[in-house]
Amino acid sequence: MGRNVAKAAGWTAGTALALWPLAAPASTVVYDYHIEHPRYGDIGTYSNVVKQAGDDAEIDSELHVAVKLLGIVMFREDAKRVEHWKNNRLVAFTGVTVTNGTRIELAGRAQGDKFVITRQDGTITAPARVHPSNPWAPMVLETDVMMSTRTGDVDKVRVSGGEVDAVTFDGKPFRLHRYEIDGTARNFVWLDDGGVAVAFRTERNGTPIDFVLSHPPKAETSSR
Repeated sequence: MGRNVAKAAGWTAGTALALWPLAAPASTVVYDYHIEHPRYGDIGTYSNVVKQAGDDAEIDSELHVAVKLLGIVMFREDAKRVEHWKNNRLVAFTGVTVTNGTRIELAGRAQGDKFVITRQDGTITAPARVHPSNPWAPMVLETDVMMSTRTGDVDKVRVSGGEVDAVTFDGKPFRLHRYEIDGTARNFVWLDDGGVAVAFRTERNGTPIDFVLSHPPKAETSSR
């Protein structure tokens, strides 16, 4: 499954260098998304700041959502999360999500062949191959177990697809590789030929919510 995702997304050695440096220089790539609700329109922003050096990666994510009706905020959610990866394995995760005043804190760490997630109601033990539900790179889809970055719930999933899909986002036509993630809910990710998630869709209470890339990723590189 992993090699299929990489191949279908055009994940060649040339494009991989942009996100997986082979030498000492560190890179930072910023992905900014706006969030679209089918009824309320633009409801917020989401960002991934991907910092990489060799086989190490840190992803800082930030979410801000406000659903308004007649100028009154009916729903609000804000979150900050940090993922640490080593050799394509998730080794640590922290997250704080506040939904309408209710706070959920998560902390996860690799322990041997397991990944242990701690939250207010106890701990959850997942297999080492668990990946967060945050498609910052194609390899995130290369698993059959995903962890909700909001709740910490672990879900058995099946990732399929990779075919080119003609889609429209923000009134612009795209030809992207579509992947479907089937688990407790159905989610979708659209990758361009360089492996960038141009859009992804998640379900909340049966409603599809789209995250659409606002502009091309911005990269900064500095030597260590």
